[in-house]
Amino acid sequence: MHQNQNTNQHESAWLNGEISSEEFLQKAHSIDSDSVLLKALSKTSGFDAPSKKTKHDAWAELEKKISEEKSQKVVPLYRSYWMGIAASLILAIGAFFIFKQSSTSTNQTIIATSLAEVQTVYLPDSSIVYLNAGSKISFSERQWQEERTLELSGEAFFEVKKGSEFTVETSLGDVVVLGTSFNIRERKDILEVACKTGKVKVTIKPSGESRILTPGQILTTKSGEIKNVAPISLSYIDNWRTGDFDFESVMLSEVFEELERQYDVNLEFDLNDIQDRPYTGYFNNKNLTEALQLVCSPMGLNFKIEEKKVKIMSGGVQTP
Repeated sequence: MHQNQNTNQHESAWLNGEISSEEFLQKAHSIDSDSVLLKALSKTSGFDAPSKKTKHDAWAELEKKISEEKSQKVVPLYRSYWMGIAASLILAIGAFFIFKQSSTSTNQTIIATSLAEVQTVYLPDSSIVYLNAGSKISFSERQWQEERTLELSGEAFFEVKKGSEFTVETSLGDVVVLGTSFNIRERKDILEVACKTGKVKVTIKPSGESRILTPGQILTTKSGEIKNVAPISLSYIDNWRTGDFDFESVMLSEVFEELERQYDVNLEFDLNDIQDRPYTGYFNNKNLTEALQLVCSPMGLNFKIEEKKVKIMSGGVQTP
C-alpha cells in the first residue's frame, strides 16, 4: 500500500508538470515496476522507428504492446482516478466549445459607423441599408429568414426587398414595411421617418400611436409625441448619401452636431452667446471651411478652425 501511494504521488507530480519524465522514471523504477505509466514512458523514451519500418507502423506496434499489458492486469484504484479526471477534462473542454459555438451563433450582428464614415450594408435577404455617420444597426442573421427585424441607432436609408414584414426598431418608435424605401433618423429625443417609395407604418414609443406614410411624406416626433406629418421632396429624403445635408427650420445646435459627425471635429460654442435659433439651408461633407461658411454666414456667426477643433462665436465670418 505504501508503495502504491509513493507511485501515485510521483504520477500526480508528473501529470501536474512538477517533475520531468526523466525524473519520474528515476523515482518510479525503484518503487513500482508494474506501473503502466512507467512502462509507457520507458518505452517511448528515446523512441525511434526501427529500420525498414515507418514511424507510424512503429508507434502502432508500441501502442498495441502497451494495450496488451494493460489488459492483463487489474488497473489499481488510484490509476482509475487519474483516468477519470482526464476523461472529465475532455468532456468539459468539449462542452465548452459546444456552448461557445451555440452562444456565438445566436449573437447579434452589429455594424457601426464612426464619425465621418458612411457604410453600405447588405442584409441576408439582399435588402440594403445605407448607414450614416455615428450610427449603428444590429440584427440576427440566423433568425433573419423567420423574422426580418433589426435595431437602429442613428440614421439610415433602407431599400427593402419585397417579402415578409420588415421591422426597424428604435428607442423612439418602430417602422414596419413590406417592400419599400425610406429614411429613419433618430437623434436624442427626435425621430424622423421619411417615405420615398411604397408605404411605411410608424409606431411611436411609448404611446403606441401609429401613422401610415406614403411617398413624399415625413413624420417628426419629439419626446414621444408626433409633432407633424409634412410633405418632403423625394430628392431630399436620402441626399445625405451623396454628401449633401438640407435643413428646414432645424435648430442650430442640431446642425452643429451633424457637422461634428460628418467631419469628425469638435465644435465649441456657447448657446448663450450665439443663441439656438432655427436654421434653413444646407452644407456638404466635402470641405469643412465651406460647410462652416454656409451655416455660419446666414446666422451672423464667426468661426475659427484649429486642427480638430472649431470655435464658433458671434460676429462676422473669420477665415481660419
